[in-house]
Amino acid sequence: MATIRDVAQKAGVGVATVSRVLSENGYVKEETKKKVLEAIQELNYTPNEIARNLYHKRTGIIAVIIPQISHPFFAEFVDKVVVELFAYDYKAMICNTWSEGSYELQYFDMLKRNMVDGIICGTHSITRAEYFDIDRPIVALDHTFGRGIPCVAVDHSEGGRLAAMELINAGCKNVLQFRGSSNVDSPAGQRHDVFKKIICENGLGYNEIVTDMNDLSEATANKAIDEFFEKYSDVDGIFGTDVMAMSAMKKAQELGIEIPRQLKVVGYDGTQVSRLASPGMTTICQPIGELAKQSVRIMMDLISGKDIESDEVNLSVTLHKDKSTSID
Repeated sequence: MATIRDVAQKAGVGVATVSRVLSENGYVKEETKKKVLEAIQELNYTPNEIARNLYHKRTGIIAVIIPQISHPFFAEFVDKVVVELFAYDYKAMICNTWSEGSYELQYFDMLKRNMVDGIICGTHSITRAEYFDIDRPIVALDHTFGRGIPCVAVDHSEGGRLAAMELINAGCKNVLQFRGSSNVDSPAGQRHDVFKKIICENGLGYNEIVTDMNDLSEATANKAIDEFFEKYSDVDGIFGTDVMAMSAMKKAQELGIEIPRQLKVVGYDGTQVSRLASPGMTTICQPIGELAKQSVRIMMDLISGKDIESDEVNLSVTLHKDKSTSID
């Protein structure tokens, strides 16, 4: 395998000149630069990326911290982030916390020790003080911190309104919402509050089952679904994440409950897997690709020292209407 010294010898220049050509830092005559590039090509020389990044005081790696990579929303988000980072010549380190705050702290320690250049964080398991103790780039997904930590989210209030109106227009009389706990400062809470407000203002019966926002396990979802069918037999409409809604639809069909005649369902997220529901599921779609794009864009701005126009980016949601709320 060729070394930088081999390239220098073949081009008839010093190692420092080859280094300047590779790093694009410092003046090199065009004729000399051409000789170096030709030598690199002939020798099939691959620069030491780690050494080059250390020279530029960067690692070329962004940590992406999520609760559970198998969850459809986070799986799609990570997939899109990896593509966006690649366009900036960055790579992603995927960090799966599984609701363990200690794991998240370990990843933050990596940021403090310059092992990664920044963190895109989609978990809510550690305190604000621990975030603010880090003087390095952090972009939060769906979590409001303020004080220079940008948050990328969607208009959850509109999402809650769309879901409520869809169930109302579908003729529901008594609905239930699966919602996350309210002890986390996340914009996502707005959809739950708005949904409840509109349902109650329109005279419908309202019920809710609260789950841990950081516990996305199948066991937790199944427990909530079992509670719903055991305690709320008079409910004719439900609203929850795609995973929760699809789990409820599956259980309903096992129990012989017809969708949408007896139970109407609205999901939230608009993940690709939601399109596999049978019958087709109505859902509120988050623009997952755009969430990833904006998260990476802001991260690159922070790394390069650019001023951030706003600490909050709010994207629009859309209603995907399907058979689970059909009244035809």
